Amino acid sequence: MQALVWAARLAFGVGLLATGLAEPGDQSGKQEGSYVKVEIRGKLSTGVVAIGGETTGTTITAGEITWDLDFGDNKDLASLAEKHDGKMVVVTGTARQVKGVTRGPRIVVTVATLKPADR
Repeated sequence: MQALVWAARLAFGVGLLATGLAEPGDQSGKQEGSYVKVEIRGKLSTGVVAIGGETTGTTITAGEITWDLDFGDNKDLASLAEKHDGKMVVVTGTARQVKGVTRGPRIVVTVATLKPADR
């Protein structure tokens, strides 16, 4: 299982580097129109807090990897997330890396869809 987690992290990191998204402040390697789309099946958590406020307040955890979820202005998706707190869901969206002062860099997924996971 540990090897699978590290393989997923490595693949995702390589994907970020390849698209130029790994260093958001440095636009020299970023290709216009590049992005990383993701689909994550994992446990949803709402009401999450972090030191310095470095969280969106909602996360999804698959294995040992946790991503922050950003619903933007979509109140329907945010409400749906509240209803599925603590449950398995499938989220799709676009990933980006953001810098943090206390937590360091983290991946935030701008959510396009959220649905309960099939059993």
